[in-house]
Amino acid sequence: MMLNKITKALIRKEMKINFKKLESERHFFYPLAEPTYSEKEVFSALNSMTTYSTTMWGKVKEFEKTFGEKYGGEAIMVNSGSSADLLISFGISEKSGGPLPFGSEILVPSMTWPTHLWSLVMAGFKVKLIDIDPKTLNFDLEDIERNITKNTRGIFVVHLIGNMGNMSSLSKICKDNNLILMEDCCESLGSKFDGKYAGTFGIASSFSFFFSHHLVTMEGGMILTKDKEFAQRCRLLRAHGWDRDNTNSSTNADSDIDSRYKFVSWGFNLRPTEIQAGFGLEQIKKIDSFQILRDQNAKILEECIKKNKKFLSTMQISNNVKCSWFAFPIIVSADAPFSRAELAKYLDQNGIETRPVVAGNLAKQPAIQKYPEIYFGSLYGADFIHKQGIYIGIHPTTNKRNLERVTNLLDNFCQQW
Repeated sequence: MMLNKITKALIRKEMKINFKKLESERHFFYPLAEPTYSEKEVFSALNSMTTYSTTMWGKVKEFEKTFGEKYGGEAIMVNSGSSADLLISFGISEKSGGPLPFGSEILVPSMTWPTHLWSLVMAGFKVKLIDIDPKTLNFDLEDIERNITKNTRGIFVVHLIGNMGNMSSLSKICKDNNLILMEDCCESLGSKFDGKYAGTFGIASSFSFFFSHHLVTMEGGMILTKDKEFAQRCRLLRAHGWDRDNTNSSTNADSDIDSRYKFVSWGFNLRPTEIQAGFGLEQIKKIDSFQILRDQNAKILEECIKKNKKFLSTMQISNNVKCSWFAFPIIVSADAPFSRAELAKYLDQNGIETRPVVAGNLAKQPAIQKYPEIYFGSLYGADFIHKQGIYIGIHPTTNKRNLERVTNLLDNFCQQW
């Protein structure tokens, strides 16, 4: 026990030195993301390595159990949020034992991360992009209803930047049209609609634990579902279609297949490591306090935008939503005397890192033209945010000095005009 304390103290000292060096060398005083892990996560990683327990085992199971109990479902950990989207997409396919035929049409918002789309295409589905509400940055219910046809079999929504749309209305649309609902929650861990967590409305949901996300395992992700059969399907897909962890499985006594090496489905190798799960077990203890700090810091930025509402706006939180802020969008008014590019350049030159809102309108990305399985109509809301929107980071920190610098710089820029 004493050795552990000494080791953690040495790690903490080394991390403090290295973070000061990082701060002094980087261009941005306010980057998109800041490290949120401490010596506890690093020590857990070292523990896995020094005990030769690195591949998926006990810590992964413990993290899955903890995550599932907290957010309401059965959790299946994978090596990234993109992999979670991929397994959900394959999990609904009839080729994996799911309900949807090859070639079924799935509706997806046009502002999301690209692997959300690629996953569905790889699983053999057609993707119709739908528009977003430029005020909330989330799905446009009216556009969803306009785009449902006899070929539509599912909707895979994304809760962008921690906001959510009207999930009661969306759930009713899905029920009335016999559609499968899936949720990409990679940017919305902890968000709630009407008191219910994001990720608990559909058959399954995906989460990301990348460095810049709410909960960090460096790389990593999770699938959440209340459907035990779907959970088992995802576990098979996660590990080669290998049946060794299926306690309900049986092998014919006359079979010449070794039951330890029985493959009952196609699959991938998308397993996480014990190192990632160890990080997750420490991070999930902090997640509620992280969310409080993100919310407090978002309010500071919101006040700044209100002062400059003649030129700027931000994401409007939907009714009945408790937003778990992932980042902070800044939308330049269409009639502003400056462009989004001019604002982004000014912020960059003054040490504030920016980026497009996720990846902008994906319909405009060159890769989309390569895949006829992806198609779309008019996307006015997504086009507007693509042209007028950027976002900056929101960090779960108690240090408000950098935030004050950010708001002062935004004030100064707007006052020029």
